[in-house]
Amino acid sequence: MAYLSSSGNTRRVAEAIHSALPDSIMMAMTDVGPLDGYDLIFAGFPVIAEGPPRKARRFLGRARGKKVALFLTHGMPASMDGFESVVPNCRRAAAGCELLGEFECQGNMVWWMPKLLRLYPRGRVRRWAKMSGEAHGAGHPGEEDLERARAFAAEVRGSLTVS
Repeated sequence: MAYLSSSGNTRRVAEAIHSALPDSIMMAMTDVGPLDGYDLIFAGFPVIAEGPPRKARRFLGRARGKKVALFLTHGMPASMDGFESVVPNCRRAAAGCELLGEFECQGNMVWWMPKLLRLYPRGRVRRWAKMSGEAHGAGHPGEEDLERARAFAAEVRGSLTVS
């Protein structure tokens, strides 16, 4: 399992997934060496500008041909207008992989991100950046999110054993 995390949200989800897969190895995406020998890769990252950050795109490029499950954290409420493009954007970054599924949950945004997003070119993102509290993921990922992450990990693992 490989993850990127700047605020700790994605790391918390990675830890939950790791707890559901006790024989897994968890490390920062930037520390992962060659991917030879891995049967399944859980790749997690925060959504930046409605898609994966550059380091995650590079990692997923290295994972071409591998079985991959994505887990994403984002500041946007899933009900927000325009959110529906976020997961497909991330899925496209894993186009060369055998994608086994994706998990997403809202994460609490770092304090300075709403200020930065007020400069974003899309008006809906600027409007969202001016909101507060739950709109920015306050309280997420919570225990319910982490339990969903553990269930996702078990479901993906189970799909490998069904032939």
